[in-house]
Parts: sequence; structure tokens; C-alpha cells
Amino acid sequence: MALHSSGGNVIQTVPVFKGDRFTSSSESYVDITGMSVTITPKFANSDIQIAIAFGMAGVNQSNLDHGNGYRILRSINSGGFSDDHNLNGSSDGNRNRITFRGHGWAYNNDHMPGGVGFVGVDVNPSYTLGHSIVYKIQQRCQQSSKPFYLNGTNANTNDSYIYASRSCSSIIAMELGG
Repeated sequence: MALHSSGGNVIQTVPVFKGDRFTSSSESYVDITGMSVTITPKFANSDIQIAIAFGMAGVNQSNLDHGNGYRILRSINSGGFSDDHNLNGSSDGNRNRITFRGHGWAYNNDHMPGGVGFVGVDVNPSYTLGHSIVYKIQQRCQQSSKPFYLNGTNANTNDSYIYASRSCSSIIAMELGG
């Protein structure tokens, strides 16, 4: 594998924030609503850095099992979405190509885990100047009886305890050039 360096200068930054609660029990990949970002590169041959931050995310499971998977899909110039890029793992048999794995840890319906994050660089996506690139995050549960929660807990308790707090999540696209 050849090493690539874009020089590291940030040309532009496009942030997207999600403050509402999201939940899914799907064993198939589903879009995390509100967690997509569109960037239109200003220069040819730029790399795109993607940063994801989940303020509170997890699966309601107390024995550290039954996690979940996240993947980033990319669409260039309104084309189809693909997971075939270097922000996800390599294709290998029947194994899922994921960006990172989520946690299966929560003490009970209210005590969910804290922040989860990812930073990666999409090296040399094939685009033409003027074309936009969309990155979106999908999530998949290992088991439907162990649902995923983002920015809020399973119990969704309305009180002032810290475990009942709401958090904010984000996806940020940064054009990098040299």
C-alpha cells in the first residue's frame, strides 16, 4: 500500500450536528437520520477527512455483548452510495465492511455509555470539480432484541439525573490539500 500525503492544509470544513434522539433495532444497515454531510471540493485531487462524534451511543446490554456496527457510505455527484472506500474495512469473505464497532455496554435502561468517535481520511476520492460528495453513517444491530440508542437512553427518562441527559452528535467533512 502506497502512502499518501495531502499536505494537511484544511481548505474547507462542513459540520453537521444532530441533537435529537435516535434508536434502531434493525439487524440490517439503516441510515442514522441527520448524520450525513455534503461537501463540494474546491480543488482537484483533495482528500476528505471525516470526523464523527457520538455524545452518547450504545446498545442496551449489561454483559458487554451484542454490540453494533457503523459504516460510512459515500456518494459522488448523486451516484449510488458505496461502502467501497478506505474509511471502511477491507472486503473479506462474508465479513461486514465497517468503519468501527459500537459498544454493547449499558448497566440498565438509563445507564448508557459515553462518547464514541472516529476520524479517518478518504484518500483521493474520484470526483470532478463541481461535483458534491455525500457521506452518511449507517448503523446495524447485532441482535434486534438489543436496540441501539444515540443521544439519549433506552428508558428516555425525563428528569435531571446526568444519566437522563441528552447529547449532541456530529459528522464533519474537511477538504484537505497541500
